[in-house]
Amino acid sequence: MLFDDIEVLLVLSKAKSLSQAAGQLYMSRPGLSQKIAAIEKQLGTSLINRTSTGISLTQAGKVAVKFAQNMADMERVMASQIAAIDEHFPANITVGMSYADGVTLLPRLVALYVRENPEARVHLDAGYEPELVQKLKDGELDFAILENQPTEPGIVTEVLGYKRLVFLAPDKAPYNQAVGSVPIETLLKWPMIVYEWHSGRHMVGNRHFRERYGLSLRDHNMVGCFDTHEAMVEGVKAGLGWATLPECIASRYRNEPGIIRFKVATDTMWYPVSLTWPSSCSPSDEARDFANFVRENIPEGYFANSTEAQLRS
Repeated sequence: MLFDDIEVLLVLSKAKSLSQAAGQLYMSRPGLSQKIAAIEKQLGTSLINRTSTGISLTQAGKVAVKFAQNMADMERVMASQIAAIDEHFPANITVGMSYADGVTLLPRLVALYVRENPEARVHLDAGYEPELVQKLKDGELDFAILENQPTEPGIVTEVLGYKRLVFLAPDKAPYNQAVGSVPIETLLKWPMIVYEWHSGRHMVGNRHFRERYGLSLRDHNMVGCFDTHEAMVEGVKAGLGWATLPECIASRYRNEPGIIRFKVATDTMWYPVSLTWPSSCSPSDEARDFANFVRENIPEGYFANSTEAQLRS
């Protein structure tokens, strides 16, 4: 069946008469009749009923229209995918970025880099650490900025600096009634929102409490597991419970109504932010140049490079 046959069937399914259908198809009525006859001959059955009051589909016609609609949908998908071949972004540098520090740092660094290198075309691929690590190993990324990423086969990791997690809670009792640092025993009783499970971010706090107090996540009063920082913040604002967020995320909500920061009677929870690349292949000259640019242009004061941060991360 040809593409124009599909169009004829779809128009006939909604038209009240051959004259109306012919007008919509910009055909003469005799020409449309000949077209219908050719389709019916090809399918070996009658597709429309002709009466003095108009036209209607036969049972075979209804089946043919159903398949014609499916074919029309497939035609649109095909056209879209063919168009995408010429419409893709011609990146010469592809970089993975974590949803916290990666998203905070890289867009501005790309802007600075492109001003100095107008020919650069950078694709920033945001994702969770396990997903980005796999893309590094598969050769889909030149390098990535990841958080709390342990060394593993197939990737090389260079720590750029250290950031901390911040405690956020609803601005209501009992959270806003706490005086001074909240004891661990109290924190364990308060409802807790956990970050996306497969990201590994929750493991920063988990490791912290496990190593210092022998506590696991099961010892916390977990009430929700949210897949984005934005969802966590909205959960806190709604009063669901407290959460820990990267400092770069928490700073965006510093003056947000309904949210407070609070301190806990424990050490600061640090995590490393790393420049990571695959060990199996050498980066292109463009990617190597941009990676060096990233190292040299991290905003001053963004990272804590203190001995405490390194020892406790």
